Amino acid sequence: MAGVRTRVSIVGGGIAGLSLAAALDPTRFDVTVHEAQPGRAATGAALGLWPSARRALGRLGVLDVVERSGGQVSGGYLHDLTGRPLLRAPDVGLLMVARPVLLDALRAALPSSTRLVTEEVLDPRDLDADLVIGADGVRSVVRGLVAPGAADRRATPWVALRGIRDGDVHSSEVGEYWGAGRLFGIVPLVDGRTYWFTAQPSVAGPEPLDPSAVLTEARLAFAGAAPVIRRLLREAGLDTLATRLWVAPPMYRYLRGRYAVIGDAAHAMAPNLGRGACDAIVDAVTLADALQGGRRSGSRLWGWQARRVPLTQAARLASGRLMRVALAEAPRRDRVLRLVQLRRADS
Repeated sequence: MAGVRTRVSIVGGGIAGLSLAAALDPTRFDVTVHEAQPGRAATGAALGLWPSARRALGRLGVLDVVERSGGQVSGGYLHDLTGRPLLRAPDVGLLMVARPVLLDALRAALPSSTRLVTEEVLDPRDLDADLVIGADGVRSVVRGLVAPGAADRRATPWVALRGIRDGDVHSSEVGEYWGAGRLFGIVPLVDGRTYWFTAQPSVAGPEPLDPSAVLTEARLAFAGAAPVIRRLLREAGLDTLATRLWVAPPMYRYLRGRYAVIGDAAHAMAPNLGRGACDAIVDAVTLADALQGGRRSGSRLWGWQARRVPLTQAARLASGRLMRVALAEAPRRDRVLRLVQLRRADS
């Protein structure tokens, strides 16, 4: 006779939540994913996947489809805003993939028994589950139950624009452009398109932001920047995404009682290390391993926390530091080199 399955409620149906649901053994876990806005899965620009995340996706059986749809990024340059190269970026095996493609692949990997519920969870304490996992991003409602002092997200002075345009850019133009309160990035995609992103201070109003207003600000802010930056901003269309950048407060634990947090709910960070999606996937797959540890699952959960908290909190701190260096008036080469090395750290 089959044993009683552990009831797991996952709050959030994004990358972290779907990765966890796909990784849990359906013969041992009764999984429900609660997502308030499933339509958001169809939106989003490109994500960079580091080797650790790709290994985790391989365990979920979705790496092949992701790699077929993604593009390998090799090299590129770090420039100042005028386009002058500061240093050549190392080739670290980064794969760029569209966010909707990744979410579709994860959804296809879910066991047939997984329940997907469209609802907003206002109070996770009301969920009838043995375990409640907060995979609900920087606005997490679960985080405060794990660490009451860390319930509220933290604002930054920056907004980000993200867009994809048809056509390639020259290889010498690929990379990031830093300085004087502004950051711009350019990444080629596999299908001949180009992914670009910005970060800059903004006086834009409350969320949701108006992309056209933030684009107008960006065109003024980058008016004296490299020609490729001005061209990409000039050609940006209505599909451009504009978001204010928020981060999670410091956390020293990801577990309390029947509650846990993963992904941005635990360690939302500035985007400069490009590790947000990667750490969410690794969090999820390694948490599933710990939960499936049999009689020793309790000690394995504490071991999971002991490993993931230092790694992800260090990345959260480093990403903010790197953002400050990137937006400095004249980034010092030695500090840039030290911080860029953090991008190689791939747990």
